[in-house]
Amino acid sequence: MVLLSETNLKTSLGAILFGGMVCTGLSGIVGMQTVLYFRMFTRDLTSTKVKVAVVFFLDLLHSAMIAAANYMYFVSHFGEEDVTDRVFWTIGVSIALTAAITVCVHLFFSTRLFKLSKGNYWITVPIAVLAVARVVAAFVTAVELIRLKSFYEFGRRFRWVFTLGLVLSAVVDGLITAGLCFYLRRHRGGTGRFDHILNTVTLYTVENGLLTSVTTLVSLIFASLPWLVKSDELIYLGLHFAISKLYANSFLASMNARKTLMAQSQSQSTSGHRLPVIFPTQRGLGDRSGAGQLDLGIGTRVHITVDKTTDYIPDEVQDTASSEQLSADQKGVGMSRA
Repeated sequence: MVLLSETNLKTSLGAILFGGMVCTGLSGIVGMQTVLYFRMFTRDLTSTKVKVAVVFFLDLLHSAMIAAANYMYFVSHFGEEDVTDRVFWTIGVSIALTAAITVCVHLFFSTRLFKLSKGNYWITVPIAVLAVARVVAAFVTAVELIRLKSFYEFGRRFRWVFTLGLVLSAVVDGLITAGLCFYLRRHRGGTGRFDHILNTVTLYTVENGLLTSVTTLVSLIFASLPWLVKSDELIYLGLHFAISKLYANSFLASMNARKTLMAQSQSQSTSGHRLPVIFPTQRGLGDRSGAGQLDLGIGTRVHITVDKTTDYIPDEVQDTASSEQLSADQKGVGMSRA
């Protein structure tokens, strides 16, 4: 049993409580985005809907584990001096669920990067391998925490495993974000409207990647730098509660962003003509011959067609118009001489 000071106890319990509150709020956003997705994209493929449903279910289960953990810390074992050193099974399960959500999102964006890079295995395969290695490290962390039932013992023996998982997660986030941004910028140079769409997708990519990366890095700092924060304070655990929610929201935001892209593509362009953009991932929308296509890396393939309209006047009408104009000019000259 590890006895903690009153200050460390308050800091750890405060981090767990605050992390649980943030987790609940972010889970509500995940639920809202899920409802919006199923209302806006009723014609999506069944496989796409299953992905969204799986992420939502895992997120809901994760929230239940966090709620149960808070109950154990603040109700069932309230008053015990070593309460913040104890690892309840719900904590281990929540870490495993975080890893499951993370790898689902990483593999989803890796697939988008694979399509956007036109099948570049040299980029996507290493990213997928690192994503799987991250989830393996997280599952080892979850199993050892449940087995040891002590944060102190786990930190003394397996802290490096937890740190490795967070490092791999941040590295994968950075590689995916950099890869998507590179290939999106590489496809610039089309019409002004198309470049605007690419800029929007790039902005989504950077924002989502930075949000998850920064949270993971902050959790890593508090978990692995004992000279910055005491190792027996569970600030990193409260931050870790929110990581899975950010990944789930990143995935759903990218799916729902297609609605914004469709609205932008159908708005009036700078040349005064509409730019038809078709999203064939929805059922009932097929390919058009002669249309260029580009997978934007968010589950949406964009087809671009340029309609050209030429106005012409038949020769007979043009000759008649010229004769009438000539007669009018002669009549005007005669009147001026009079």
